[in-house]
Amino acid sequence: FDVFALAGDDSVDAMHRVLYLDLPGEFWLALLGLPALWARGRRSRRDPLVLMFALDCAVVAYGWFSGHYTYGRILGLTLVPLQFALAVELAAPRPWGRWRTALGRTATAGALLGFLAVHAGAVVPRALDPVGFEQPPQWPTYTWAARHIGPGEVVITDGYYAGHAIAGYGPNLAAPAWPDPALDERERGRRAAAVKAYLAPGSTRAERAAVVRRYHVRWLLLTRWHPVPEEAVVVAWSERTGEVLARVG
Repeated sequence: FDVFALAGDDSVDAMHRVLYLDLPGEFWLALLGLPALWARGRRSRRDPLVLMFALDCAVVAYGWFSGHYTYGRILGLTLVPLQFALAVELAAPRPWGRWRTALGRTATAGALLGFLAVHAGAVVPRALDPVGFEQPPQWPTYTWAARHIGPGEVVITDGYYAGHAIAGYGPNLAAPAWPDPALDERERGRRAAAVKAYLAPGSTRAERAAVVRRYHVRWLLLTRWHPVPEEAVVVAWSERTGEVLARVG
């Protein structure tokens, strides 16, 4: 596809609006680097980290005011100048002055608070958890299905987790879960409609066969609530989720 066409592509803007909904709550920890970046700016307005931060902020602001929320993807890069500026300041040889000492203590306290607020549930064993830290989501693994599916083979699924995870193992989805600049959004819509028709309770064998031929479908990955079509052959199933992998192509 044409890389330069991405600048005018708004097909994924809606799904990226969430990036702008809670900026303080998501990125407050990075503000610890703001004093260090400000100090660099006072020393030189041409400081590369200061210029990089200003340009990144301009892109983020453009994404918000223009409604092209896809530009919010640069938010992660916007944090780099703040983090690097803080790291450079705290890497200075000792003895430190009062300002750098205060900056180091603040950064340490912020890092500890960030760990407790965000990551503690992922690393502290539940048996040693004194307060009940929030646990990260436990998504199921699809290794059991991927071992049967060849790279690039096409899968139809009715599951949320499978629809967002199975492509990471190498297969392709008949209808991608996310908008993709490499696939026209109208075509993605047609594919989604075809998958919906395939999975409909009233679909006929002939209708399902037409979808299989049109999109070269090889596999079905179905939740335990969806009946397996009569023409499909069950190959494997998950003891954890009850999902079934069946071959149709």
